[in-house]
Amino acid sequence: MTNDRTLWLLRKGLILLPVLLVLALARCTSEPADEDSNMVSAADDEPPAKEQSEEARRFTANDIKAAMRKHIQKRTEHGNPGVFEITDPRTSQTLALQFQTIHDPVRTMGGGHYFACTNFAAVGNPYKTYDLDFWLQVHDGELVVYEENVHKLPVHEGGEWRQQPRYNFVNDRINLLR
Repeated sequence: MTNDRTLWLLRKGLILLPVLLVLALARCTSEPADEDSNMVSAADDEPPAKEQSEEARRFTANDIKAAMRKHIQKRTEHGNPGVFEITDPRTSQTLALQFQTIHDPVRTMGGGHYFACTNFAAVGNPYKTYDLDFWLQVHDGELVVYEENVHKLPVHEGGEWRQQPRYNFVNDRINLLR
């Protein structure tokens, strides 16, 4: 009797195993529900399928970074060439900055919205860095920046500059820290 039961369980297990494998693979290829699911890295840079409409197209990390570079270049051509000027929304102070880098990974927010985080340095002091956040969206089939914000300010402590955040993100929502 025990052998019959064991044999029966073994057969059921062998039938169930492919089903579980298919379910596990299906879950792995679908959009995960966790916070990191929105991150886009260079490894995700496969060209989109031709049959997708422009609105449904998912932009790659390189697309997002190219749009960011284009935006920054346009903004640094006005006024003081090579200088990115942004008004700090909290202090109303105009910051004169020089672009350093776009952080990896960039993010997709869903609904044709994307996000990129950058570092800019104060003009004349490459160690005094600001973290600026940019939100992009699809407009006429192209990614454009629609919002900019100062995320982290440089603070001089112990003889070194560090970045102090003003807000953080929880579930893609901004939470003010101060």
